[in-house]
Amino acid sequence: MEVFIIMKKIYTLSLLILFCIILSVPVLADEASDAPASGDNSVLSKQASITVKSNGKNCKGLLDDSYSTVVKFNSGDEITVESDEALRGIYIKWHGEVNPWTLSYNGKTKYCGENGFVHEYVDLEEDTTSLTITLSESISISDISAYTRGTIPKHVQVLEKPCKTADFLVFAAHADDDILFLGGVLATYGGKGCSVQVAYMCDCWNKEPVREHEKIDGLWEIGIRNYPVCGGFADIKSLSLERAKEIYSYDEVKEFVTDNIRRFKPLICVTQDLNGEYGHGAHMILANAVCESVDNSSDPAYFPESADKYGTFDVQKTYLHLYPDNKIRLDLHIPIETLGKRTALEAASDAYLKHVSQQVWDFVVSDNYEHSCAEFGLYRTTVGTDTGNDMLENIITYEEQQKLEEEKQASIAASITASKEAESLAQYTASNKASAISKKTNSMPVIIIILLLFLAIILTIICAVKYIRSKNKRLSRKYAQNKKKHNRRN
Repeated sequence: MEVFIIMKKIYTLSLLILFCIILSVPVLADEASDAPASGDNSVLSKQASITVKSNGKNCKGLLDDSYSTVVKFNSGDEITVESDEALRGIYIKWHGEVNPWTLSYNGKTKYCGENGFVHEYVDLEEDTTSLTITLSESISISDISAYTRGTIPKHVQVLEKPCKTADFLVFAAHADDDILFLGGVLATYGGKGCSVQVAYMCDCWNKEPVREHEKIDGLWEIGIRNYPVCGGFADIKSLSLERAKEIYSYDEVKEFVTDNIRRFKPLICVTQDLNGEYGHGAHMILANAVCESVDNSSDPAYFPESADKYGTFDVQKTYLHLYPDNKIRLDLHIPIETLGKRTALEAASDAYLKHVSQQVWDFVVSDNYEHSCAEFGLYRTTVGTDTGNDMLENIITYEEQQKLEEEKQASIAASITASKEAESLAQYTASNKASAISKKTNSMPVIIIILLLFLAIILTIICAVKYIRSKNKRLSRKYAQNKKKHNRRN
């Protein structure tokens, strides 16, 4: 009875402890959800009020949000940024080619600048009110701003590295050509979620450096997030292909194009008009270089250095702006969700406005005039001609290819799993049968022994019964004989 009472108490106590654990789980979850997260996205980050100092330099020009004012710094210079607010991110607009630099705060050092982004946002892993930028090379800076914890405002350009593989590789001679003449492609297919890589032939650092900022602003506005690549050719105007070939090395332009085709392995290449839109020689030499390169990029003997580095590649489709053969016309009047429900034409128009320095010219973004950004022709195809007005006709994007491959691998894995399960079941069944037979075989001697023992017992009982009966008979006869003797005596 005493043992029963102790067991009952232990059982009751166990139930009580289990009940307490179950009740504590929601409390622990609530406590975890209240813990602060780095870069809390539940609130909108705001631009913080900051002071910027560096070796007695006048740094006011870094806070005016203008590309027209820059401050030049030397290698080894330190720039201190301070604020009364807790900072979680810093945004720098460099005014030149970017080299690696370091960011120090709260006793930590972060290495930045490896990507060479002209507009560079750096996320801070923890709150700080003071940070130091240390430069490895001389460079000018146009603007510095800092942000508090929360969701980064849309105008802050958190750029991504160039594509690993591109559905579209768009070649433009200059910043703004990509928007004016090719913007319909960028907005339409970038808005659809395709991977779009832009490659510029020329840069403007030595002539109009502000255009390098406008280039990034324009791409951001039209929805392109992957950082562009650039050939570094000088921006020199020419009015014929012949003159352009005197200014530029045609082989170097073709090499630039081929390198990028092999690097990004585009399913579709798009470039400018063979006639240079309005007769610009740089547009012409680039368009001709693209045509010749897509015809030969699969040949390892054609610029063998890039073939050794990236491998050869054959582009499936190549479109030229205003090309007269195999023409298509993009529909730029469909609202695109990812572009804020703007149409491709509206997004391209807004992007061109970011090219402030180019607004003095008469060009416009339109699908209804001689330089329409909706008009293209299919120069080359390995997958058949178009029957409609979609550049993606007969094309399976890299994302779709990945999904198909994942489905294929999942199907193979499921098939293998099913096969293994069937094999395991067969093995299990066979094993059970063998085990049953083995058990049956192994039990036979035992059964025989038991039967023999049973028979022995029965026989023993029978013999015992017979013996007892026989003995009883002898005793009865003896008793009868003795009784007769007794009666005679009397």
